[in-house]
Amino acid sequence: MILIKSNGDDYSTTQVVKWLKHSNADFLRLNDTTFLKDLKVIGNAIEFAHDGNTISLGNVSKYWYRRGRWDTFSRRKLRNVNDKTFHGYLNYFSKEAERDITNTIENSLADRSLNQYQTSSNINKLAVLEACKTLNITTPKTLITNSKAVLKEFIITHTEIITKAVNNLDPNIKGDVFADLMTKKITLENIDILPDSFNVSLFQNLVAKEFEIRTFFLVDTFYSMAIFSQNDDKTKVDFRNYNMKSPNRCVPYQLPTSLETKLRALLEKFKLNSASLDIIYTTENEYSFLEINPIGQYDMVSKPCNYFLDEKIANYLTS
Repeated sequence: MILIKSNGDDYSTTQVVKWLKHSNADFLRLNDTTFLKDLKVIGNAIEFAHDGNTISLGNVSKYWYRRGRWDTFSRRKLRNVNDKTFHGYLNYFSKEAERDITNTIENSLADRSLNQYQTSSNINKLAVLEACKTLNITTPKTLITNSKAVLKEFIITHTEIITKAVNNLDPNIKGDVFADLMTKKITLENIDILPDSFNVSLFQNLVAKEFEIRTFFLVDTFYSMAIFSQNDDKTKVDFRNYNMKSPNRCVPYQLPTSLETKLRALLEKFKLNSASLDIIYTTENEYSFLEINPIGQYDMVSKPCNYFLDEKIANYLTS
């Protein structure tokens, strides 16, 4: 049996599931709202109930972590706890317990996994940048600071800079407010209105680009796409700020073997056998690595380049 962990509304998971159904594969999709009933962990034997059946992880041939968390603790029960301090303690304890249980579940599937929650859900960008140094992978100059004075020195040195999220988080919608996490250009005027001290933030020099590259890594193969986003003011800093009226030109691209070797070592270091990666090909004819997103959307690479990645993932899961 193939075990899939995802969100109910994840488009890519649904497309892979269609291929699995096409091949009559035996699979179980657990969404982030799927509560694990009657969970039983005895030594290496792990079981839970689903739709009246007992699911044994010993019968899982492949495990694909796509998105979402394992729901092993019903937080709805916390609604009956009125004491705020006690409620906060129980909420914290339940999250810590759920993390440990998740690790136990996924450790039992480690030799059959296409990614895992514990390595994919929130990869440390700063650790990735540090690892790039040891692997001789070029990255933008990076500053982490909460000081206006230090930030001013950085922009004076590099002239053009950007800011981006320190970690990988999904955009947040609250009422009429939409908080995105796209890369933004920062100017001296922006810095001048900042307080002397602000929340710790990540800044990098703005790398002049010929084009951007989004690559999807699956098991041992890179599927790359060049994105000509530099000629559109809307997408110049971040191609994800899509111009729906005049989309960027996107074409299949082959990374140099030497770079693929380094990137493969980087992914191995973070125990990832599937991920989306963002790279810039600079005006100085160099490759500048930006970041890894283990749960990033890959359909935007698959369709324009005819890579049929949903089918390839399904074929891997059934192999």
